[in-house]
Parts: sequence; C-alpha cells; structure tokens
Amino acid sequence: MPSPSRSATASSPPPPARPTLLIVDDEEGPRQSLRIVFKEDYNLLLANDGQRALELARENRIHVAVLDIRMAGISGIDLLERLKAIDPHIEVIMLTAYETIDTIRQALRLGACDYRNKPFDLASMRAAVANAMERRSLSDEIRINNRTLGELQLELQSIRLQEEITRSRGEIYASIIHALNGPLTIISG
Repeated sequence: MPSPSRSATASSPPPPARPTLLIVDDEEGPRQSLRIVFKEDYNLLLANDGQRALELARENRIHVAVLDIRMAGISGIDLLERLKAIDPHIEVIMLTAYETIDTIRQALRLGACDYRNKPFDLASMRAAVANAMERRSLSDEIRINNRTLGELQLELQSIRLQEEITRSRGEIYASIIHALNGPLTIISG
C-alpha cells in the first residue's frame, strides 16, 4: 500500500499580493530615485507622463500614486483628478519643486493625501508612502466590512422573513385545526 504523499497535505496560504505604487514624473532622476527606494516594498509602475499613467491606472489596481505637479501635457493636478475618476480610492502624494499655496489647496481639495517638495528627503518620502498605503489598506478594509455587513443584514432580514412565514403558517394551521375540531366534537358527542 503506498504511503500518503506529502503534497496531499494542506499547504500554507499564498502570501498576500504586494500593493502597487505608481510613480509619475517627467524627469528621469526623481522617477528612478523613487524606483530604487521602493522596488523592494511594492509592485512599481513608472510613467513619464500623465497619458501613460492613465493607461496604467486603467490596466492595474493602483493603491498609491506619487505625482509630479509640473509635467508636459497633463499636469499633476489634472492627473490627480483623472486618477480619482478611475478609482476614487487611490491615495495620491503630490511632488513638486514649485510649491504654491494654491496648488497645495487644489491638490488637497481633489483628494491628495500628502504633498512633498523636491528634492525629497528619503525618510519623509518613505513615511508618506507608508502612511498612504496604510490609509488605502484601511479604506479597503472598511469597504469590505461594509459590504459584509450589508450581506449579513440581508441574510438576517431573510431569516426574519422566513421565521415570520413559519409563524404565520403555524397560526393558520392552528386556526384550521380549531375550526375543524369544533364540528367534529359536536358529531362525536
């Protein structure tokens, strides 16, 4: 009789998928610096312009995006708005060498979660991306929990409806039996 194979035993679950970070900058230097900094931590998608970033966003689930504000073609602010239209849950960090109060306000109004200056400090950039990833993770968890809660509420409503139907049937049957027993008692008596 052959011995049971080891491959038949339960295997451990696959490791969770790494979150995806989109880096968009028309300058090669900052884009490659961020690639080097984050290549071990996240799945990386790199784009040198807004149009390519939009294509990547349509083809991939992006958790966090780091966007340069001043780019040829689509600006970082316009790209932020378009990315949020594709997936409102993408967390976005704006990156610029030309900071103005108006652009900061506009970026935050459009849903950016952070704003960093070039040249960026590696520690603060790591912290900003980690915070954005955590926000995205919590947002995803809340959505999943809300969906589960909705499903449980529907299931509970269905159970209550079934209990009500069963109770009503019991009352109808009891009423019929009572009505039938009345004349039978008189006949047998």
